Amino acid sequence: MSPKLYLVLVLLALGAYLFWLTREQLAAMQTKRKGIAYGNAVMAAVETHFVELKDKSVFLVEDKGYQVVDDSKWKAELDKFLSLIVRPKVKGFIRTPADEAVFHQFATTMLLQLLEGDIFPRQFPVEEYAAGAIQPAGEAKKLLFPARWFFSILFVAVAVYTAFHHGWLAALLMLIAGLVINPLTHQKAVQRAPWYNRYNLGLWVALNIVLLANISFFQHAQAVFDERQALLTEQQKQRATEQQRAAEQRRVDAEQTRLAAEAQAASLFAAKRLEILDSLSHAIQEERFTDASAIMDEYSAVSDSDLVALKSEYRLKKEAFEAREAAVKAERDRQENYTARIRDYAIDEYTPAQYPTLTAKYRSRLAEIENFRRTAAERVIDSGKCDYVENVQLSDESSLQSLKFFIDCANESRIYLTEAELKSGVEVRTQAERAWDEGKAIVACRTMTKQSATIPSSVNFHSFTGTRASTAMTTGNVEVLLSFDAKNVFGTEIGYTARCIFEPRKQGSIEIFLRE
Repeated sequence: MSPKLYLVLVLLALGAYLFWLTREQLAAMQTKRKGIAYGNAVMAAVETHFVELKDKSVFLVEDKGYQVVDDSKWKAELDKFLSLIVRPKVKGFIRTPADEAVFHQFATTMLLQLLEGDIFPRQFPVEEYAAGAIQPAGEAKKLLFPARWFFSILFVAVAVYTAFHHGWLAALLMLIAGLVINPLTHQKAVQRAPWYNRYNLGLWVALNIVLLANISFFQHAQAVFDERQALLTEQQKQRATEQQRAAEQRRVDAEQTRLAAEAQAASLFAAKRLEILDSLSHAIQEERFTDASAIMDEYSAVSDSDLVALKSEYRLKKEAFEAREAAVKAERDRQENYTARIRDYAIDEYTPAQYPTLTAKYRSRLAEIENFRRTAAERVIDSGKCDYVENVQLSDESSLQSLKFFIDCANESRIYLTEAELKSGVEVRTQAERAWDEGKAIVACRTMTKQSATIPSSVNFHSFTGTRASTAMTTGNVEVLLSFDAKNVFGTEIGYTARCIFEPRKQGSIEIFLRE
């Protein structure tokens, strides 16, 4: 425990002594605050019910005659008034039966004094009246009692802590301090020695001297502890130096062992040079790279031109082998990917029984067509634009000299590939990517509409409400619907709807019909 903490304890002890000196004043302040609260509550209650109380003080007092007066009903009414009206306003100050009795006596006396006159005394000095009206016994002792217990428990707790960490002597001193201030010890000491209470100041001074002695003792203990810590740090430095020296010695031993092993390997290589080189060459040629690596590691420190040449050949041979293995693995992964993502039914073979017309027309190229279908499916998978191939068919636009295929995917994409595109390896594009721009399709449809009209100059398009364009996901066809009005040969204006279809990479077609 540091001296600073003991200095704090000394200050606490001095603060406790000052509290002991001023406990009478603190008790008086608390009593005055309680009296003012009682007085204000009585003042407010009486002011509100003054007339009623004044009347009851007259009507509830019965003159029995012969100078005998019965005021029991009036006293009962006073008790009722204090309990129901005044007491709820000050219940926070009433905690014990003694407080209840003090409140009742104070409130009764003040209430009767306020009712002495015929009018309510608005300038009644509440604070002056309350200052001397309450004189509870033992208030100062009540304040001192919990303070003694607090400091007693605090010093005992410090004594226990000190006993575990700093030694029994300091703990004993702190325990004595805790017992001196304990209220039970103090009460017994006062009973046996009346002078004890008179010379309490001297006891507190002695207590502070004990605490200062503790500070001195623990300063010495701290110095001893610091010295031990310094010694321990020095021992740790020595151990670290020894460990570093041992590590350096191990490194030197390892280097010597390595040099000895290299010298032995060089001697063995010189004795069996041709045999070693022949074994290494055979291992490289047979692609036994593990054996070759073991031989080269064993004679890594040997300087020989033929050995260096075989090491270069080893690296080239191993790189070529790894490249072949990587290519085989990539091809295997690719084929597995094709198998997983090309449906079993996507490339059904064209047979004369199922496709008589097609097989008759393309009899000379059926084998090529089947190969192209497989190639087309693999190309669209490689492009990343087709998740799963659902169908690969020969397009109706094909000819014997120029084949064309379409591929349908599970993600609703359709892709067209010609024979030339499959051979050249051009970029794969879906029909949606090849589709017309919808804005250009609308312009083209308007042009075609005017060209189809009987009187082109009379065509009036409904640009905002009658123009729609949409693109089909699979085919890439752009459909444009135009609502317009135009005059016929008789000059009558009629409503029409134009429907234009624009297939990818083709000119559009138009159909015009009467608007309903």
